[in-house]
Amino acid sequence: MKFIDEATITVRSGKGGNGCVAFRRERFIPKGGPSGGDGGKGGDLILRGSSKLLTLYDFRLKRVYEAKNGEQGQGRDKYGKGADDLIIDLPLGTLVYEVNREDGSEKLIADLTKEGLKVTVCKGGDGGRGNIHFKSSTNQTPRQAEEGFPGEEKRIRLQLKIIADVGLLGLPNAGKSTFISKISAAKPKIAAYPFTTLVPNLGVVDDNMGNKLVIADIPGLIEGASEGLGLGHRFLKHVERTRFLVHILSAEDLSLEDPLDGFNMLDEELRIFDEEMAAKTQLRVINKIDLLSEEDLESIKAKAEEAGQKIYFISALHSDGVQELLNDMWDRFKAMNQEEADEQDEQQDSDVTGS
Repeated sequence: MKFIDEATITVRSGKGGNGCVAFRRERFIPKGGPSGGDGGKGGDLILRGSSKLLTLYDFRLKRVYEAKNGEQGQGRDKYGKGADDLIIDLPLGTLVYEVNREDGSEKLIADLTKEGLKVTVCKGGDGGRGNIHFKSSTNQTPRQAEEGFPGEEKRIRLQLKIIADVGLLGLPNAGKSTFISKISAAKPKIAAYPFTTLVPNLGVVDDNMGNKLVIADIPGLIEGASEGLGLGHRFLKHVERTRFLVHILSAEDLSLEDPLDGFNMLDEELRIFDEEMAAKTQLRVINKIDLLSEEDLESIKAKAEEAGQKIYFISALHSDGVQELLNDMWDRFKAMNQEEADEQDEQQDSDVTGS
């Protein structure tokens, strides 16, 4: 299955059922009167966030979604049955834009960031009134009823931005896929050629307390990615939803004269694409240290210390240093959770005081 992160579809809610014109015909009731019931309401069209989906691929195959119409009213005061709502599940992190058919402009109408979050994008039409509503002192036998009201139709663009706690960044062949395969159950494609990762991979790491750390392996970025070069520019937007970044640099790409300069290029690509993204907390990692001589490794560590930078040295292939990095990722994750909880408590206290 291909990874698809954008799709445009047409959605329609159901039309309301028509009201009914009918009259009572029971024996022993000489003056029957109107008995036409109302039509049923058309079904709403609802979007719902679901963690079971990871791509918008299905929405490239089917482009039109329609809820059912309400049933027509009947005689003997019987109302038509309302149609069931049509609920469409979308991956968590999907942004929903309404597209103006005239000028092509877009308006954000939903951001599905939580499991089970529902948003009604098209309301079903109300059913028309039957002739029982039109009886009056001057019109004992009304022969009019309302038609059902139309539903709504919208053209919407779906854009998926992956929700993860950690985003892995690095040049092609930095070893991100190997790292994520070592710490999670994810089985990404791994090979010794550029752009092995063509789609974001998600890995989930559990601790012994039941916490889950979701890690997104973003396809390799190259210089000029923010301007559309390479593959990574398509996926830069997925980094926006991560809470912090792990930037992995391969020992193969190091300059021994200035080994930390390799981090600067991707930092600049992030800054050009989005200043807020570039400001995210970043853990810096040098991978494939098994390819370095002991002398070169010590020299790089010394230069990192001189620059005052915290660098994690690992060999994902041989698992060297991986557990220490993972432990620090957990510490960062839990610290951010605590900071957010404290901020929520302060906000609640402020709301109570203000009221």
